[in-house]
Amino acid sequence: MSRPKVCHLLHDGSGQGGGATFALAYFPAYNAEFETLAIVGNDGNLAERLRARGVRTLSLGMSRPLKALFSLRKLIRILRREKPAVAIVHGQWGGFFGSIAAACAGIKVVIYYTQFPSFYSDWDLLRVVRNRIAEKVTCRLSTWVVCLSSAGRYQYLMRRLAPEAKIIHISNGLNPGALTATVDRSILLKDLSPASQPNDQIVVAVGRLAYQKRIDCLLRAWSVVEKQNPRARLAIIGSGPEDRALQSLAQSLGLQRCRFLGARSNGYSYFRVADCGVICSLFEGQPLALIEAMFVGCPMIGTVVDGIGETIVDRETGLLVPPVDIPALSEAILTMLSDPKRARAMADAARKRAEELYHLDVVVGRQIQLVKDSLARAA
Repeated sequence: MSRPKVCHLLHDGSGQGGGATFALAYFPAYNAEFETLAIVGNDGNLAERLRARGVRTLSLGMSRPLKALFSLRKLIRILRREKPAVAIVHGQWGGFFGSIAAACAGIKVVIYYTQFPSFYSDWDLLRVVRNRIAEKVTCRLSTWVVCLSSAGRYQYLMRRLAPEAKIIHISNGLNPGALTATVDRSILLKDLSPASQPNDQIVVAVGRLAYQKRIDCLLRAWSVVEKQNPRARLAIIGSGPEDRALQSLAQSLGLQRCRFLGARSNGYSYFRVADCGVICSLFEGQPLALIEAMFVGCPMIGTVVDGIGETIVDRETGLLVPPVDIPALSEAILTMLSDPKRARAMADAARKRAEELYHLDVVVGRQIQLVKDSLARAA
């Protein structure tokens, strides 16, 4: 008996960031239950990596809205030819153009994984209008709107983008067995400073150096930490548009025990050897880096924003601080470093929470069941 065909549409094909991590973890898992096809942007190596994992993959010019617009007719033709029973669209532009193409191709079941809600970047009137139209169209054409956190679901409800019964919450998930990379702590200490001592404490931040991540707040908080804890060293892993500005800020603050190590593969491996980690974003869907840190046993400090605020249980699996609150952030870092026994207990509790809620098998099971239930309802 033939299996139902499921088609994933993701506009990003770069092979970097949370979208690629999501695709590489999830799309192959669908193969066991469905005939799976992935359509991704063609500006990177994601298509090749998915094919290597057994996922039939096509690539189109969808990495930017204009490219996706010119690829829309071709996308519709592909969907009409492939006739998937379900289209699963991911992210703002994958969702917008994918849901339109699915409607034109007569696909009855469309599931929209919001990933990173576009309205988080409503900086000006143009973005407000553009993002409102994109989200409203996608939500209107989708059977389900899936948010990564209950707080994200609230954001969609508050904006009246879809009926309440249509918006659901399924968290991100990871396969902890794939988190195998390691970093030598002693070598990392030497990278941070040739004068490092074995008993120095390491704080790690992993992520794109962009405004959203508010690394500037971490640097300002670190200027306080340096004065009060002479053993503390900060490693910032990542690159991005604010790289140069942040390094200039660190220099102007006179930071002596802070190093920018640039983009590194397997960023989670640095959490593995850290005494604590920090994610101080202004907004998030649900950061995979945080879940990775939980699985590898790093006690985390995070800001109370959507996906972070409900992933960390304050004072149980980590510490939460208000966003852009530099005194609270510096105090949380000092508190975590001052009590290693308590920090280790929080890391153990975080690993247990990750196994229960964010294991890939648990999350994919919920996703696949949603597809099956949707097919049954459509029939």
